[in-house]
Amino acid sequence: MRNGSSMRTAITRVLLVFVMAVAGIVIGSQGAAQAACSGAGCAGLDPQAQGCSSSATDLAATKYVSTGAVRFTAHVRSSSACNARWTRVVMEANACCTTQEFAVQSQRLLNSNWIEADFRTVTIPSNSVGTFWTNMVNNRSDDRVRVCTRFVPDGNWSCKGWEA
Repeated sequence: MRNGSSMRTAITRVLLVFVMAVAGIVIGSQGAAQAACSGAGCAGLDPQAQGCSSSATDLAATKYVSTGAVRFTAHVRSSSACNARWTRVVMEANACCTTQEFAVQSQRLLNSNWIEADFRTVTIPSNSVGTFWTNMVNNRSDDRVRVCTRFVPDGNWSCKGWEA
């Protein structure tokens, strides 16, 4: 009788550990899927750190491509989970001595006029390759956004098409 009781206790403990492990996985995965900010609360924050990048899509009209000694593709990314946007840059080649700055620029429609809403930048040092991004701007229904870039320190900003 005693061995049967010990066996039941051991099985109960194993099942309890199993149930707790499964519950932890389910709860943990739900928390990871949720973004840490939304809308105006995301402005100025890192999209990766806030969990916004997993739901993001590229805005096609904002695509900016360079194929010279400095090769990159840049897009404005839009996150439905965070209701925010940012510029993501994939830098494939960045020549010696060429520091480049990228931005996400947003404007808001107010009384039939477009006014500056936000402008966030990321600076990519010379010889750097990889994926880079700006901090986020709010995504409101009356906003439009675009990608801008320039050479640092004295280049003029060059920007691509607006997208609402």
